[in-house]
Amino acid sequence: KKIVFTDGDLAKYNLQPSQFLSGFLTELLERDHSVQNVVYTFPHLTIQEFLAALAQFLPPYSEHLWRVLTESHSTTDGRFEIFLRFVAGLSSSLSTRCLNEFLGPMTHDTTCQVIDWVKEEVKRQAGNTECDAGKRSLLNTMHYLFESHNSGLAQNAL
Repeated sequence: KKIVFTDGDLAKYNLQPSQFLSGFLTELLERDHSVQNVVYTFPHLTIQEFLAALAQFLPPYSEHLWRVLTESHSTTDGRFEIFLRFVAGLSSSLSTRCLNEFLGPMTHDTTCQVIDWVKEEVKRQAGNTECDAGKRSLLNTMHYLFESHNSGLAQNAL
C-alpha cells in the first residue's frame, strides 16, 4: 500500500537503511519547507511485493494471515495479485528449502495457512464464473494454485 518509506518506517521493523540500500531501496532527498529529508523507495514494485510476501513467513508471524490474504484477493483493481502469487509461491516446499538456508527455518504453520486458503479460494471461486469479475478472480486463484507447486492440492482442487 505504501511506496515511499522514511527512517521511522524502517526502524519500526528493526531495519537499518544501509542493510537494504545496495539493491533493494533507492535513497531520495525530499524537500519539505526548506528541510531536506531522506526517504526510500523500491526501484521496482515487484521487489516490494516479494518482500511483503516474504514478511508473511518471517517472525513475528502474522496472526491475521487469512484475513490479509482474503482482503488482498477481494480487491478488484488487481493491486495485490503479484503479492498473492508470491505468497503462494513461497508456500511451496522447494521455496521453503531454498530460503531456509539464508533466512533460517520458516514456519510450517504459515505454509499450511496459505495452502488452506488457496484450497478454500479454489472451491469458492469455482462456482463464481457467471460474470467477468468472477472469471478473473478464478483465473487469479488458478495462478496461486500453480505458484504453490503443490500437486496434491492441485489434484484435490481440480
